[in-house]
Amino acid sequence: MKFSPLFVAMLPAVVAFTGQAATYQVVELGPIDGYKSSFVSGLNNNNQVVGNLSNRFNYPIDLNSVDFTNTVITGNLTAAEIEEVKKGNISAKALTVLINYLQSASGIYTTQRFAGTYPVRLDTKQLVRVRETATVQTNNEYLLGINDLNQMVGYATAPFNRQSFTPAATTTTPNPVAQQLWVPAPMHMAGVIFTDKGKYTLPPAYTDYGGGYSVGRGLNNTGKVIGYGSSTMAADTQTAIAKACDGTTEPKDLCYYRNAVGNAYETRGMVWQLDANGKPGTPQLLGFLGDKNSGKAHTRTDYPTVTYTSTPNDINDNGLVVGASMYSDSDDIRFYIIGLSGRDEVYHALHATIFDGTELKSFIDTKEWSASYATGVNNKNIITGFAVKNINSAERNRFFIYDYNTQKLTFPADLFASASTAPEAINDNNLVVGTTEASTAGTSTRRNVGFLYDINANTFKDINTLLTCKSAYTIVTATDINEKNVIVATAIKEVERRDIKGELVKDSAGNVLKEEVAVAVQLNPIANGTIDNCDNSAEQTYERQGASFGLFGLLALLPLALRRRRR
Repeated sequence: MKFSPLFVAMLPAVVAFTGQAATYQVVELGPIDGYKSSFVSGLNNNNQVVGNLSNRFNYPIDLNSVDFTNTVITGNLTAAEIEEVKKGNISAKALTVLINYLQSASGIYTTQRFAGTYPVRLDTKQLVRVRETATVQTNNEYLLGINDLNQMVGYATAPFNRQSFTPAATTTTPNPVAQQLWVPAPMHMAGVIFTDKGKYTLPPAYTDYGGGYSVGRGLNNTGKVIGYGSSTMAADTQTAIAKACDGTTEPKDLCYYRNAVGNAYETRGMVWQLDANGKPGTPQLLGFLGDKNSGKAHTRTDYPTVTYTSTPNDINDNGLVVGASMYSDSDDIRFYIIGLSGRDEVYHALHATIFDGTELKSFIDTKEWSASYATGVNNKNIITGFAVKNINSAERNRFFIYDYNTQKLTFPADLFASASTAPEAINDNNLVVGTTEASTAGTSTRRNVGFLYDINANTFKDINTLLTCKSAYTIVTATDINEKNVIVATAIKEVERRDIKGELVKDSAGNVLKEEVAVAVQLNPIANGTIDNCDNSAEQTYERQGASFGLFGLLALLPLALRRRRR
């Protein structure tokens, strides 16, 4: 990665919390006005940061498309409250019910679409539109990465628009009535690249029956974008969709959308090369490890077929791609639980994969580890990720470092022997950040915290121990780190409680209540800083003054797909 000599000045409005005895200073990037929660997804060497927002205050409801007879509404609002809503007088209670109604009716396309995530440039506090053009967002949109050229990558589900549709007449319904339906645009998901020349959709390899789909996952500084998308569709699936989506009972685009969401497409990892105008070309398809690392599917007919796929997670400036792809061993038959029953199948699992041009390489022992994922690679070809195995009767993620140059694989020690650890990013200073588990002495409680691992010094730290003891933040996941060792993370912070309309919530005595929210933060290194010795007890090693982890579930509001980007 390129080192930028200029440190971008922070906005005057941000608040920095600094202690004399700490190695990192916390700068709050969120919240953003109008939204309760903010999450980081990536930064570059200019300290430009992208992320996503959730929990929008005062969500706009289209009352004309509300079914007031729906049980979600009638079961939670009185008749008088419903009448007030119809008049446009929407209380916090009523708005909560209406949002629950929209979410529960996601498969009913006469109902307004609900949007839960909103992309944002956190350093400038500017919201970004990926695909949506309507005033009220109808889809979910995400930004995942930004490089040193200020190019951004993300993806979005299909935006919807309301239109009239009249089904074809039938013998049972000779005079069909027109319906007002929310109809999606083609491509139920589309990756998008933002450059100084414009905004472009990442084209998938296969586009029939609904436009295909693509997801942008990351990008480097040399014109390559990684992601995954539709690579083909099985012949029998094509036949079934062509028959079902004839436009007689519903718009074709809506029918294609339903099938696409139901995984009608086959998926492969992809790499797009940007041209001089920043426009992506035809994607290069990434292979998969296949049966016994052959790159081919198993051929046994006495057991079910395996769906082979690949997913890139990171790319360095040399073009080396790392991620995971499907591996199988047709000589290893295992019992797989499916729903309430199960069956014997050929062993198959996603395993860490290096995509070096057209060559695929694996480095994890599939006999010892049930699955594995490479999540980051720096420009020195040092790879990080995690492998999964049963430890103390539970599946745990063990953090690894793999030197592609020397082919040396190590599993560094984390905070305790059975901790689950998932690295997110690695910089060229061989510093790794991610999420791990911390425990409180004398209890079985596990909490998620952000970590910083120094490969050269072989030191693994809970990032919270690198902050001042008086920090108001608890870092629960560290998402990215640049060449200046600036870290972006998501923290939990205690704030004044606000209801769904953004209004303060008070108790019966008039006191404002408190709550914990997820907030995006930037951690800036403190020159000559030292670790603050808050307390000598083991318990205090993982428990600072900041908020507890009672609301760590806030992080689950955003899908796992967010967790990849590139500087």
